[in-house]
Amino acid sequence: MNEKLNLPDEITEATGTNPRDLVILSIPKMGKSAILGEFTIKNNAIVLDLEKGGYEYIPSRKLSTYDSQGTSLWESFRNYITYRNALLENSGKYDYLIVDGLSDLDILSEIGGTLSYMASVTGKKFNREGEIPGGRKFLPDEPEFRLVTTLPQGYGYQHTRKWFLEQIEIFKRISPYRIYAAHIVDKYIKDNDKEEVVGSQIALTGQLKRIFSSKVTSLCKMSADKDGCRYLNFDVQNDSIIAGSRAPHLRGKILISEMIDDKLTTFWENIYK
Repeated sequence: MNEKLNLPDEITEATGTNPRDLVILSIPKMGKSAILGEFTIKNNAIVLDLEKGGYEYIPSRKLSTYDSQGTSLWESFRNYITYRNALLENSGKYDYLIVDGLSDLDILSEIGGTLSYMASVTGKKFNREGEIPGGRKFLPDEPEFRLVTTLPQGYGYQHTRKWFLEQIEIFKRISPYRIYAAHIVDKYIKDNDKEEVVGSQIALTGQLKRIFSSKVTSLCKMSADKDGCRYLNFDVQNDSIIAGSRAPHLRGKILISEMIDDKLTTFWENIYK
């Protein structure tokens, strides 16, 4: 570069308002799938459904990796790759990509990470007949197939994490805005043989929960009141890592849905201005 770089003196105003990556966490059967399905009806959005039967009874624009209750995990994985690639080939078709859910993507990463390891130099003997580089590869639906997580001393988890995070980067290329649904698990501490719940975390494996949380714009926890209203809570509580947002308008508890005349009414305009 021959041109002289002029360092800025002015303050650059913030331009971002809506969250590029929104993670919604809740306990199962809280109703987030119904709210997300409603979002696809009113917006240019699509759900990549990774749960078995997650949207079976919910009207929505969706791609479900489980064709039926009899679909195997290996079949779901292959469907996922097909749908992901089709979405990538049509990048920008949808303004919002909804991935439901992250825990299911974590499960798929065990297969994806294993296949990636098998394709590497160090894994050229793994899952091969005779344990030789030229041996026939075992497929994930064969009894001889081993997951990379079975490698000693937890070595294999780096491959599942890598594959999972690669998917997150691919999602960024598919749509400008991403919404992730996930379950939560309670975080415990042990004191004098007593366990106490001190917070909640994303239901992801090991270090992945921390690494993923650091990469997204906004995390919130869905809650409900006795009247059936649903809220997205962006407040950080205790030492929990499941809440917080870089978007300035996403603070505290925000109403996302309520039942009006026995009809689900959503308020996504509170989130996406």
